[in-house]
Amino acid sequence: MIRLENLITANLHQRIDPTNRASVIGWGLFFNVAEQVRAVLTLHQAGACGAASPNRRSALEYAITLRWCVDQGDRIGDIYNRKLGADQIQLAKALKTDGTKDRYKDAYEVMVQTVKTVKETVPADPNEALAKIEHLMKGYGLTKERTFYQVDSWFAHPTLTGAQMFFKDDGETFHVSQAPIHEELVACRLYCLWIFHFAMLAFNEVLTGKPWTTELEQIAREYGFTTTLPQWQEPSVSERPSHQGEPCRAVYAS
Repeated sequence: MIRLENLITANLHQRIDPTNRASVIGWGLFFNVAEQVRAVLTLHQAGACGAASPNRRSALEYAITLRWCVDQGDRIGDIYNRKLGADQIQLAKALKTDGTKDRYKDAYEVMVQTVKTVKETVPADPNEALAKIEHLMKGYGLTKERTFYQVDSWFAHPTLTGAQMFFKDDGETFHVSQAPIHEELVACRLYCLWIFHFAMLAFNEVLTGKPWTTELEQIAREYGFTTTLPQWQEPSVSERPSHQGEPCRAVYAS
């Protein structure tokens, strides 16, 4: 982890191409991965690994989305602006339904203007229907990652599986505990190393000169990680998410 962190130098921003939307948006996605990894390791150090499931999920979501961002190239900005417009519509409707749009008049007007601007200036893109983590995991064939994500979801959301972290029945006695009974679900440090390396591998693709290539390849050899980013796999017709009746394009502009 120290070797990876040492690659994030103070002048890293000079490797960002401000005319490349994937590079700029990728910056934010990557450092979200870094923050979530820091949170997981902090909880691990405090002996609270069981509470780190939401952070592991978020780190994985951001890392996979970062890989998709690199694949989409410049069009990623339009895709997320369209998604923002849809989100603003939902928020505006909620304020109107709640009867509080006048109380939050300025915010409401901003949302209305955002929706109008997006609708008038940003063309629809079939790939915006893919901006969900489940679609991305399937599309990139990330079966192992999907399993991690689903298991962590059992603990990130209220489930009997999550509740059972604090009680068990051994057949003779029913035990309850104020701390998780079971050991850490995931080897936190190795998981963080793997997800951070994956995110850096993707982000390196949109940094000018790809400065991390040599070190990432060396660490991959030492830990058995791949240096090949997952490639999009054309989904079957039945698996394609629909978007306004249009077929979904899986061949991305890079």
